[in-house]
Amino acid sequence: MAALDLVSIPAQATYVTFDNLRLGRSPQQIVGRLLRFWDARNIKKNGEFMGIVLIFLDEKCSVIHGFIPAARANEYRDVLREGLIFQLSVFEVGRCTNLYRITDHPFVVRFLPDTTIVPLTNVRVSIAKEKFMLRKSDHLHALANTNLELPDVIGQIRFVQGANLTDATSTQRLVIRFQIETYSHQTVLLNNCSLTALFSSH
Repeated sequence: MAALDLVSIPAQATYVTFDNLRLGRSPQQIVGRLLRFWDARNIKKNGEFMGIVLIFLDEKCSVIHGFIPAARANEYRDVLREGLIFQLSVFEVGRCTNLYRITDHPFVVRFLPDTTIVPLTNVRVSIAKEKFMLRKSDHLHALANTNLELPDVIGQIRFVQGANLTDATSTQRLVIRFQIETYSHQTVLLNNCSLTALFSSH
């Protein structure tokens, strides 16, 4: 069970939970904890910076991802802090694509030129500090080579093979043997900045 953190929601704030969001641009507001954020890069264009991906969690334990386009990334980067709770206003809600999905929510929150993101600090509602979705290795096998989801996995790296392991800038392919269950091994083939992994049983 994730720990809860009491945070402030201003009395005058009118916001909706993630599951009640409507498609399109409208004066909707949301409140959620920023769990993670990272730079999105296009591996087919030499790692070209595309924008910032964000993962938010709300009071109903619903997770949604947001996206800040590259052109507006510098406006928001200094505000972003993982673990803090933010109120977002003036954004666009769109449908997620079927490729590279990172949450189960059907929508994505897209930042616009007028989007505001404000950290909150006094007490009204509880939001968990983390949310985990535990799945077995069979689910990873079903996702292999589909690019439908980008799951995180927890396990032990048992073996790494590559021609240039001491060069952090190398883009040469590595072979990694990764154990995620006691009697199950996965071989993961990847290269630098790769967003997909190929799984095969051993």
